[in-house]
Amino acid sequence: MVRGHLAEPRLEVSRSSRARAPRGLAALRRTSAVLAVVLTGLLGVHAAQALTGPPADGAGPSPAPAPRVTTDADALAGLEALRTDGLRRHAPEGQWVAQLSAKSVGLTDPEQTAANGSNTFYATDILAQVQDLAAGVASGEVFVLRSTDLREELRDPRGEAYWNTFAAGPFEDAAAVRRWCDEVFVAVDGDDRGHVCFAKQLHPADG
Repeated sequence: MVRGHLAEPRLEVSRSSRARAPRGLAALRRTSAVLAVVLTGLLGVHAAQALTGPPADGAGPSPAPAPRVTTDADALAGLEALRTDGLRRHAPEGQWVAQLSAKSVGLTDPEQTAANGSNTFYATDILAQVQDLAAGVASGEVFVLRSTDLREELRDPRGEAYWNTFAAGPFEDAAAVRRWCDEVFVAVDGDDRGHVCFAKQLHPADG
């Protein structure tokens, strides 16, 4: 786990957390639709509407889960597509967000278990984590950026950039983010909650 400058959420804890009713259901549907379209394109499936369900502002059931990507090359392409979308919709400009995850490809974290069953996270595991967060506990709009898109340009000990997952809110300040984290991750002990969800102010790398 990366400590100090960048805490990392424990995904296995967040999956068991009790989430409150979504405030941003339409936003979550948009994010789920983006994930489904990206993954659908990578897998060569043309019936995207069957995966994304009805439009974000329409009535009816929530979008069906997108299929899992099974190769790292496809997962990296999917993460890059999500990052492009994140930069378009949530370009860093000093806004407050809730950080939910930070993973670099090849990161080993003895306190977390990746989707592959080990403690080492590869691109497929990171993309699966983003997908789970978008469909699960996070009740705000989920988006992805690279740590090098931000002023701090944080990297892991090997020099690799992180894939960061955020909830957009909107939040007026850090206190608002902390209140949101406390409500969404109420089942997580206070001492551990900061590793699952914490306030982050996004400044551009060239700012």
